[in-house]
Amino acid sequence: MKLKLKFSFFIFLLIASSLNIPDTADAEANKSEENKFVLGNENLILKNSGYLENKNIALVTNKSGVTSDGTLFLDVLNKKFSVNKIFTPEHGLRTDDNNDDFTDSETGIRVISLYGNKKKPSQIDLEGTDVIVYDLQDAGARFYTFINTMYYCMESAAENNKKFIVCDRPVIPYGNYTDGFLLDQDITSFVGMINVPAAYGMTCGELAGYLNSEYFDGKCNLFVSEMDNYNHETEYLSLNLPWIKPSPNMYYPSSAVCYLGTCLFEGTNFSEGRGTERPFEFVGAPYCDGELLSNEMKSYNLSGVRFESISFTPETVTSPSNPPKYVGESCGGVFINVTDKKSFEPLKAAVALLISLNKLFPEFEFKKNNFIDKLAGTKNLRLMIVNGRSLNEITESYAGSLEEFRIKRKKYLLYN
Repeated sequence: MKLKLKFSFFIFLLIASSLNIPDTADAEANKSEENKFVLGNENLILKNSGYLENKNIALVTNKSGVTSDGTLFLDVLNKKFSVNKIFTPEHGLRTDDNNDDFTDSETGIRVISLYGNKKKPSQIDLEGTDVIVYDLQDAGARFYTFINTMYYCMESAAENNKKFIVCDRPVIPYGNYTDGFLLDQDITSFVGMINVPAAYGMTCGELAGYLNSEYFDGKCNLFVSEMDNYNHETEYLSLNLPWIKPSPNMYYPSSAVCYLGTCLFEGTNFSEGRGTERPFEFVGAPYCDGELLSNEMKSYNLSGVRFESISFTPETVTSPSNPPKYVGESCGGVFINVTDKKSFEPLKAAVALLISLNKLFPEFEFKKNNFIDKLAGTKNLRLMIVNGRSLNEITESYAGSLEEFRIKRKKYLLYN
């Protein structure tokens, strides 16, 4: 009996071998490889290198443009192909706030800044180039200037007959979160150029498709190098990507989540937390009673967040852009502790904070230049808060236009 069993097992092995049936370990490895997340810049090299071969490349990037192992994409691209020009957004190539033109000492390539007096590549800038490649990690916010740099580069590509390639990257906040006023056309600026809500819920590749259709009538020769195994429900932290600050005060992925709302405080005399260990998550001012504010915020019963009373003293930072408020002064405030990113609504939380500050603290004020209007994309937010409108009244005032955007947005999504 034992001899028959051994013989049968031997026959099974011969048959399995002839059919090339993989063992369990091989099958699991293949399955894991099939389901592996791949960045857009990696797929550009792996699957779409034909767009780059025998071409002179202008690369729009900074320190955040890395592959999934943390290698600067500039270095990868420059070794395999011909990069002859670099364009940089706000904060410079290595997020060092060098917004001047210079020659990069590490690559020897000419760097042209697209922040300050010049925001769009000129015809002369693009001479000798065939294709523009965009690889930047943005924050998913209308007022984060990288997307406006992409707009101008797409416009220049269309005008100068250049191929424009976007290396797609994941959304850091919850990928389906959309909220905020759309843009009033009389309040456009470099922190508000594109008519989308403050939180628009699209990858940079999806936004590029939106821009090409809605703004450029499809005249930009656009190619999006898509990600593999990504969708809008994907949790950014689950991808285990190296965190490279896309801008000097974006310390953590959690900073980008709260930034969707707390960037509005740049238009007030309330600190958005620059100069602390958690910018955009710690907020406060010398005139603020943190305990009083946290109790007021609890009354809103907002989902996915706790408002914890804190005190902090902002310090100076090396980045000269947007210097911290109240350096060396003790500030009361709250820590916006996000407990569930999927249900948390940062825009709503920020508006509730603005309402509470206006109600509780006479010293609170909007900046005299009404910069809050440029960030909000409208003067209506400021006016409604000053006039004592409720959180529900404010959010309902833009609900219709937001729903119209959400319907339009679906046409441009690349990932389920």
